Amino acid sequence: MNKAELAKEATSYSFIGDAPVIIVAVTLDPDYVMPGGIPAHPVDIAIALDHMTLVAVEEGLGTCWIGGFYQDQVKQILSIPEKYKVVALLPVGYPAESPRKKPRKPLEEVVCYDSFVE
Repeated sequence: MNKAELAKEATSYSFIGDAPVIIVAVTLDPDYVMPGGIPAHPVDIAIALDHMTLVAVEEGLGTCWIGGFYQDQVKQILSIPEKYKVVALLPVGYPAESPRKKPRKPLEEVVCYDSFVE
């Protein structure tokens, strides 16, 4: 894979070309919809990439979930058939810096019980 070419197609995320590894998450069945009416591939890939991200951090690595890229160009660079869909890019490597801890909302602001509350 030509990482420099791939990095050019990642809109404003050209830094991914510096990563030793770029995982490209591809769905092989983009038309499958779960019984609840939700397309399955974003959910399935989110679960897989989330697990990869957690393991990477545990190993002292950094990742950055990339959704901003040009689908057709990435498929062309990687020879991915048209019938499949690239869902995300996940560069993995040793972080150049340690991110600052982000403030979290209190649980009461993000969880509701028994019924939906706006």
